[in-house]
Amino acid sequence: MKVYLVSNNCLSQNINYESIDNLELVRMLRVLSTKGEDVARNISNLDIFKNISKIYSSFYSSALGTAKYLQEKLDLEIIMNMNLNDCKVGTLGSKNMKMLKGLQEHDFNYRLPSGESLKDVGNRLDCFINELKDDEVVLFTHKRAILGYLLKYANIDYNLDDNLILEYNDNVIYDDSDTDYDIYEINIIEENLDIKRL
Repeated sequence: MKVYLVSNNCLSQNINYESIDNLELVRMLRVLSTKGEDVARNISNLDIFKNISKIYSSFYSSALGTAKYLQEKLDLEIIMNMNLNDCKVGTLGSKNMKMLKGLQEHDFNYRLPSGESLKDVGNRLDCFINELKDDEVVLFTHKRAILGYLLKYANIDYNLDDNLILEYNDNVIYDDSDTDYDIYEINIIEENLDIKRL
């Protein structure tokens, strides 16, 4: 089985998280930026997706907004699943998103009240992937959810700036770089797993 994990990281930037009462709903409704729409169109044209049999997406507008272009190209339905949702933040209190990111990347079990840890979201995504039965599928999800999943299988390290780095088969598959999108190819043959960052 081959699974592609896709996150489109070009989202609208006009949100002040600290003044939001219902943070999770606002995050779920956050749309792609104009650049994000262009990125989504480009993703749909990649040759790696020509044999996809099913398209899955989280409930977040940004994931659905990215999946729709591939859905139109392949004439497949989008199957929405809560297990692909982003890592739930919880109650920020006096913290901000940048602080939370740093805390979670140094303690994978760290969670805010009513939130999830990177380990929680990684387990959720891993369970979902392990239940898939199709030959080739694409999952439109989120960068933090993918990070949580990768933590289960990668070698963990930190660079000189104390930023998280993940390696798999001697290749860096996650560093803290800002990218327009992330695509990971997961090959599962019986109980053997191979992960590539594309």
